[in-house]
Amino acid sequence: MRSIVVAAAPMLLLTMSLYQMEAQSETRVYSIKPIPGDSYTHSGASYRFYIFWHQPGWYYGHLQYNGIVGIHTLYPRSGNGSCYFETPDSLGKSDIEFRYDLVAPQGYWGRLGDLEWLSYEWLRDSRSTVPNYVHLPIRIYVGNLVNGRIQDRGYLIYERVYNYGAAPVPTDVWVFEEVVRTDMRVWQNPIGGGNFFDAQPFSVWQSPEGYQPREGNRVGVRWNAESVVFGISIGAGSGWSGRFIGAVDNVQIRFRNGVAYHFNFEVRPVGDINGDGIVDDADLLLILQLYGQSCSGCPYDPNEDGIIDDADLLIVLMHFGNGG
Repeated sequence: MRSIVVAAAPMLLLTMSLYQMEAQSETRVYSIKPIPGDSYTHSGASYRFYIFWHQPGWYYGHLQYNGIVGIHTLYPRSGNGSCYFETPDSLGKSDIEFRYDLVAPQGYWGRLGDLEWLSYEWLRDSRSTVPNYVHLPIRIYVGNLVNGRIQDRGYLIYERVYNYGAAPVPTDVWVFEEVVRTDMRVWQNPIGGGNFFDAQPFSVWQSPEGYQPREGNRVGVRWNAESVVFGISIGAGSGWSGRFIGAVDNVQIRFRNGVAYHFNFEVRPVGDINGDGIVDDADLLLILQLYGQSCSGCPYDPNEDGIIDDADLLIVLMHFGNGG
């Protein structure tokens, strides 16, 4: 396993100190499968989605053309894992996303104008062959609230190239980025409306007037301080010429209304039946409640032999107390 250290480039020093001051209470997002974790892919052209059965609102999405994604132990960060991404060529794509409106219909975290912190850590593996300025972007889901319903949905997307130009990014190190307080430029991708690469600082999108991008005869969506943020997304591809390998961890978001999250991607231990990251009495109880039932491909059958029985109970007992 190669050694991973935090990049200490001068432009990161200020944000690193802010990161330490602004750290939020941690929410662990656990893998679907136990150690060594997840590795989901899809070879077809249509998007494939894999829903987290144990943590509502989270899913692996937009998988196509052999893109790979999964919370895995390959690049451990702040624990035993991080979210791994790989795309083999310009067609491959893979994401991990959280949508609050999947947890609460028409639900959202807060207003765009109240978003005061958005940060994450990313790593680009030196084996990547995509252009040397490419890294994993972070996106937030934004929409306009009309009569209690979220409309005009889409992404605001951060990439370094729209802020620092096509400068090479560090490889084989974890890089921290904070993109709201530092007023980085982000561009708009309305769902179903195509990309608008007219990147503007966060403060422009968050102003009372907001911003509406235009490109020729195409017109984007106007988002402003009253628009709402209802999710987050990180992903690799498509359109990246070459192979990409990398990882993401420690995604943080905070609003002035008090909503704040620090998402730490971790791999759940063997014997964790309910997906809460620890092997304990709750897992034993689940096995006993479901004892004797057939179970094909479900998390309640840790040895994956199709039936919940003594062998599964023994796995929980052997790993009891792990995790947490």
